[in-house]
Amino acid sequence: MTTLFRFSLLVAAVILAGSSFTRPRALADTPPADPNTIESLTPEQASALVAEFQGVKVRLEVEGLGSRTLQQCLTLNGLKSVDAETAKALASYDVGPIFLDGLTTLSTEAAVALVRHEGVLSLNGLNTLSDQAAKVLAQHKGMLLSLNGLTTLSDEAAKGLAGHRGGMLSLNGLTTLSDEAATALAQHRNVVVLHGLTTLSAAAARALARSNSDWLLLNGLTMLSDEAARALATTRSGNLYLNGLTTLSGEAAKALGQRERSVLSNLHFDGLTTLSAAAAQGLAAHRGGLLSLNGLTAVSDEAATALSQHTGRTLSLNGLTMLSDEAARALARHKGRSLSLGGLTMLSKETATALAEHEGSLTLDGLTELSDEAARAIARHTGSLSLNGLTRLSKAAVTALAAHKNWLYLQGLTTLSAEMAEDLAAIDKWDGNLPKLTTIESPDARAVAQGLATRTGPLRLPNLRKISPQTLTALIEKQDIVLPLIETLEFIPEPDGSGSEDFIIPGWLEERQKQQRAARTDQ
Repeated sequence: MTTLFRFSLLVAAVILAGSSFTRPRALADTPPADPNTIESLTPEQASALVAEFQGVKVRLEVEGLGSRTLQQCLTLNGLKSVDAETAKALASYDVGPIFLDGLTTLSTEAAVALVRHEGVLSLNGLNTLSDQAAKVLAQHKGMLLSLNGLTTLSDEAAKGLAGHRGGMLSLNGLTTLSDEAATALAQHRNVVVLHGLTTLSAAAARALARSNSDWLLLNGLTMLSDEAARALATTRSGNLYLNGLTTLSGEAAKALGQRERSVLSNLHFDGLTTLSAAAAQGLAAHRGGLLSLNGLTAVSDEAATALSQHTGRTLSLNGLTMLSDEAARALARHKGRSLSLGGLTMLSKETATALAEHEGSLTLDGLTELSDEAARAIARHTGSLSLNGLTRLSKAAVTALAAHKNWLYLQGLTTLSAEMAEDLAAIDKWDGNLPKLTTIESPDARAVAQGLATRTGPLRLPNLRKISPQTLTALIEKQDIVLPLIETLEFIPEPDGSGSEDFIIPGWLEERQKQQRAARTDQ
């Protein structure tokens, strides 16, 4: 089962100082390094804790919705129970999220107190929830109410939670859902996360399809009947996630591929390990935004031919590790705007020649090496070309890629020679981003910097860490350059052995760095 939300403690700096705070016995005389070791709290202790606690950072990873770091979280996952008065004290913590994943039960009275908290509220330890408590928790207004520990949900409790007034409602522990509960939850005004469901009836699928949310998140489904697929095909959600399916029938694929939706609708089938020609033909009818099939490690020539008829914006096949020449020629005929083959780690001249015929954007970010012959072949491609997995290139390969007429992305480069830097800078359609270039310390470092500085257009080295004063001086001859804050750089001796000089920050750079510092402070 795929888990949507994963919480990890990044910082456990707990400050519980102050003579007015009477610590629980679990805390002894000194505060623990991890607040999750606190096993009990009185209302008075909870009030003191909330007043003095400075919070920890928690990484929230949302499959399908990205990730973010939550600041100043109150994490008390060691608490086994909480009464109404203690819950009321904890709910007054208004600077960040609250995690109480150790609670296995929650009284209605405690629920009434906790919903006053308007941030993220995580109660993943609850394995039961009364109908009344569910109705109370629906009053929560924060970004997320997480109840991933619930394995069953009554129809009445579902109706109660459907009125949730906050953002996301996560119910990843549910493995089954009644038709009535599905009908109720479809009324939720925002996102309901149901990645734990392993089966779904056609009636439940029809109910969920009526949801107004732009995300229908069902990555736990391991099988999908043709009837349920036809029901889901009516969804108004722009993003349909079915990454738990390992196989898909031709009829189900046909139904889902023909769903009527805007050009921005996305279909995710990243769990599929096999794809029949019939299923490929069905999915190829998708006319929306993204068709993601990243779980496929191989594709037959027949399936590749069928997928080439896809007219949606992007076809993503990042799991493919190899392609036959025939499959490459077929996929090159892909009618959509963008083709992503980020799983290929090597590219033969023949495959490069075939893929170069693709008329849209081509992503080959999995390539770790590129021969000169393959570089010359792929350079004939007329759409934008992404090669962000390459860490280095030969001078001949750079010269070959210079013939590419559309946007070129080489964001994985970690080393450059002086000649390569100058040739790269001369490529009009190179995007100028070098986020992996963290050090310039080769003997020709100053010449590398001088070569990069000849670029017409912005140059970005946001993660530069080590550089010599003379090399940096040469680099900032180019003023439309993005650099990290100077104080974060490690200045090294001149790589060519010449004498080092102090680096003098010009006025224009100092002013720009002041703006960077101010922006950091605002964040």
